Amino acid sequence: MLFSKRKETTAKNKRRLIYSRKSAAKIASLLFFSVMFLSLLFNVIFFTKYQTIRNSAKASEESVKDQLKQVENSNLLYSDSISVFTEKFLETYLTIPKEEKARQSRTEELSTFFVSSFDIKRVSDLKDFKGERRVVDLQYVDTKHISNREAKVHFKAVYEITEEQKENAKTSKYETDFVVPVTSNGKGFAVYQNPNMIQEDLKTTMSYEGNAPDGEPITSTETKLLESFLYDFFTSFGVSDEKLPFMAEVSGGLKDQTLQDVNVREAVKEGSLYTVRTDVNYQNSETSINDLYSYELKVEKENNKFFITQIE
Repeated sequence: MLFSKRKETTAKNKRRLIYSRKSAAKIASLLFFSVMFLSLLFNVIFFTKYQTIRNSAKASEESVKDQLKQVENSNLLYSDSISVFTEKFLETYLTIPKEEKARQSRTEELSTFFVSSFDIKRVSDLKDFKGERRVVDLQYVDTKHISNREAKVHFKAVYEITEEQKENAKTSKYETDFVVPVTSNGKGFAVYQNPNMIQEDLKTTMSYEGNAPDGEPITSTETKLLESFLYDFFTSFGVSDEKLPFMAEVSGGLKDQTLQDVNVREAVKEGSLYTVRTDVNYQNSETSINDLYSYELKVEKENNKFFITQIE
């Protein structure tokens, strides 16, 4: 009986051992395939993210390049050379020769100012015009920037038109404003559509009150002392004599201007520093023309002596 029980126990242990090995093999197999699956999944995720980052970086690089190109273009549009280009364009645009051959040369030259897609035939129709147009004067007014690629350049133009008539030629003078639309590719300029003609008067009727200088008003006695000093100074300033360096910090004075009068309009002081606004009447010694000029001075007082540190 005892021996039989031991034999039964040993068989049960063997079955448990076989079952444990099978379970361990299944678990190991499951773990192996799980690791493989996760590794493959992570590789797919990594590759997808890598492509996304790469595409994003490429798009960002292209965007930066575009922005740099726009900045380069806009820098040229904001440069002084845009007015030089526009003035040359208007000289060619406004000049219409009398001879047909010269007109053809004008059309060819004019086409070089426009963008490549522009139809030069749209500029003007001259078949019925018997005469010529000449530029008298061009004056730059301003530039309005529409975008990083477009600007409107404003010029005042004076030109003459001579038109042939039956008996004689008639010449008329015109004064007009032109606004020229200009674009740039960062290397140069081009006109992208026909200019327009406007009439603009820069003069206006307005009142004006200037800002009062900072400081305390000076006494009438100080005003008289200042006027006496300024009379001596502007006398020397008008002819640039040897006394000038001892009265003011200036590189030089005027020529042939004889002082007629000095009038202090405003004068204030802060400590020993004076701000003086004055009217000065000079007469040209060669032409006898009398003109009134206005100056603002910074004057220092030291040891009861005045010295001008700034004049404008």
